[in-house]
Amino acid sequence: MTEVNLIKGDNRRSQEERRAETRGRLVEATIKLLHEKGAGQLTMEEVAREAGLTRGAIQYHFENPKSLLVASIFEIAERLSRHLDAEALMRLPLDERIDHIVDNYWQGFGGVNYAAFIEIAMRGRQDPEFESAITSTLAELEEKRAIVWQAVFADSGRNREEIQSWRRMLMITLRGLALTKMISGDQEKVSLHIDQFKDMLRRYLTE
Repeated sequence: MTEVNLIKGDNRRSQEERRAETRGRLVEATIKLLHEKGAGQLTMEEVAREAGLTRGAIQYHFENPKSLLVASIFEIAERLSRHLDAEALMRLPLDERIDHIVDNYWQGFGGVNYAAFIEIAMRGRQDPEFESAITSTLAELEEKRAIVWQAVFADSGRNREEIQSWRRMLMITLRGLALTKMISGDQEKVSLHIDQFKDMLRRYLTE
């Protein structure tokens, strides 16, 4: 390969990296503002300002504000699915596994990302494009996490359906607690409920 071609290749990679970085900054700013302000007050001007960019950058990298929000949905799902390390968890005693995995799930549901996801879902609940993006993203996230959950508790002596039923119960519990935290900010009450769920799961899997 000639020196000219190498330079062109480096320039293309550099441009792609810059584009990816700019898109990432816009998505990050969107998620942060959704958490802080809610979807109802979100404006593209604020997103651009938070990202340290211009409104034109949004128009260049995203077809419209809706496509930016859809990109944010995908990024949130990626963040929520990347925390679990099944191999590391399986090396722990069962009691510690329960604490780690429930805390890990709550880290996702109780943080900025899930709050932003809820805001997008509420804003787009009447929009077929949003609904499709949210449904497909949730389905993929659920599938990934169900596989890890099954692997982590495969040696508990319970069958697959029993193990997955506890995961579904955890999902319902944490979603409700996430909304409770968003509305009331009562972290102490939320922590109490999480500890109670851990105790129930521990008794069920170790009895």
